[in-house]
Amino acid sequence: MVYSYQVVKFQTISFVQGTHWSQSIGEKGILYKSIKDPFSKIIVQSSNGTKKLYYVPKDRTVVVINNTVHFLGELA
Repeated sequence: MVYSYQVVKFQTISFVQGTHWSQSIGEKGILYKSIKDPFSKIIVQSSNGTKKLYYVPKDRTVVVINNTVHFLGELA
């Protein structure tokens, strides 16, 4: 898999299989860490209404700041 840095303005985010994620609060926003091997999945609905499924590799963090999500991932 080839992962690249993603920055997406979102309307909604769904963390597929909530048990595959750990959540914490950081200085910059809410942090979600992928804890499933080899990857966890998120569905991001962008502000224009399109929904996309992404794979986030294990031990990587998804950062949610206001209405923007930042993460290293791959489009499914």
